[in-house]
Amino acid sequence: MKRIGTILCSVLLLLALVGCGEKKPTETTAQSDAESDASSAEGEVLGVPQTADYGGEDFNILSAGSVAYSDFTFEEESSLALENAQYKRKALVEQNYNVSIHETVKQAYSSGGGPGYMQISTDVSAGDCNYDLALIAGYDVSVLAYSGLLYDLNSVPGVDLSKSWWDQKANESLEVNGVMFFTTGEITCSDNHAAFVILFNKGLMKDYQLEDPYSLVYDGEWTMDKFAELCKTVTEDLNQDGVMDANDRFGLLVWDDSAVGIVNAAGQRCCTINDEGVIELTLYNETTVAALEKYFSIAYDTQYAYTYQRQSGYDEQTLWAGNHGLFWTTWLGIVPRYREMENDFGILPYPKLNAEQEDYYTTIAPYNSQFICMPLVQNDVERAGVITEALAYYGKQIVTPAYYDVNLIGQSTRDEESEDMLDIMFDNLVFDIGYYYQIGPYNKELIYMVREYDTNFTSRYDSRKNTAETLLGVINEYYAQAVSSWTDAKTAE
Repeated sequence: MKRIGTILCSVLLLLALVGCGEKKPTETTAQSDAESDASSAEGEVLGVPQTADYGGEDFNILSAGSVAYSDFTFEEESSLALENAQYKRKALVEQNYNVSIHETVKQAYSSGGGPGYMQISTDVSAGDCNYDLALIAGYDVSVLAYSGLLYDLNSVPGVDLSKSWWDQKANESLEVNGVMFFTTGEITCSDNHAAFVILFNKGLMKDYQLEDPYSLVYDGEWTMDKFAELCKTVTEDLNQDGVMDANDRFGLLVWDDSAVGIVNAAGQRCCTINDEGVIELTLYNETTVAALEKYFSIAYDTQYAYTYQRQSGYDEQTLWAGNHGLFWTTWLGIVPRYREMENDFGILPYPKLNAEQEDYYTTIAPYNSQFICMPLVQNDVERAGVITEALAYYGKQIVTPAYYDVNLIGQSTRDEESEDMLDIMFDNLVFDIGYYYQIGPYNKELIYMVREYDTNFTSRYDSRKNTAETLLGVINEYYAQAVSSWTDAKTAE
């Protein structure tokens, strides 16, 4: 905390220096909106100039985390749809604004002090702007935020977070008193990749003449009870050795992290930000307990469920591609690996707790997550805003359709229902700030419960409650200071 305190003492000085280091916009950026706006399919317009001349300057982006995504590294056309779309988006923005976009990718373990945190904190402390924009792991970007090392995205000229190419659920969940230090949207595929999903084996569904899970989702009947019922339909000791193991077939292949998603799927969160901008612990309640009890009753039944990560030498690809599971709780980023699987598969959101629940909710995996942010020190914040907004806009126009294609084309035909499932999931992504700030850390405790077949959530919760509340107190204190510097500046304007 001494280190963070030292950084915060420097931040107030740096805030005063940031404006001094900014360059004046070029003449072309002064074009009227009517002349320069680009129209989208929904009638929305790009609220920054469609073209500008930034003299061929470099626009540097940092991607860092335990999982570091490469959205802006593509230098040539590709036969792969998503990579080609990423290249086209990058090339278009470079051409339209006469900039050269470069992305540095640093993949290493990130749990609050990873490469993203270290790079930005070092740069800000030195008053340097080595990166105009960054895509940083959730665990790291959260520390950067309350350490006062990030630029408020709501204060960046040209960035309009109300537009559809920015994720409104993320904005609602992550904004504090009008200040937004990090968010996500269609500027990156990282949020989609990190989404929790359930895959189902279409061949097994057909062979066993089971209910269509797509219809269950459409009808609002895709619930924990229905999920449990279907998980008990395909179990088979394939080699007839009397032992259920990786050689056999199960209703469910259990991912350790899945318990984290079950909490959010029931409409609950580890932490939320209240109207006063204070992060509150909201994990423990009757709904959370009920959802976990139902899920554990499924996942821990070794006759029907296989916790494959607890088995020595497990091979998840062999298990799934070899038709050893009807369902698999996993994350969306692995889907393209199975496009050549003999049996087609579909994508589903996690089930609702019950039919009375209105929506399906989809967790963004804390470990796999990355978020868009802007380092506090900027050489030309107006240019950074224009390029950032353009990348997000064209991400929606060019990259997102390709992303859907990559994830929805089966062996023989496009899976239109899975497209609907992705729409449902992406419209209700859950950005649980308690997970990113590792409060408890309850997300890890939930994973440990699955690993140990532990059902006593109340005991786990109580054992970490004092630690969680103490950490929240510290985080809220530092976050309030980081936010106040921006709210005070806005008030002064």
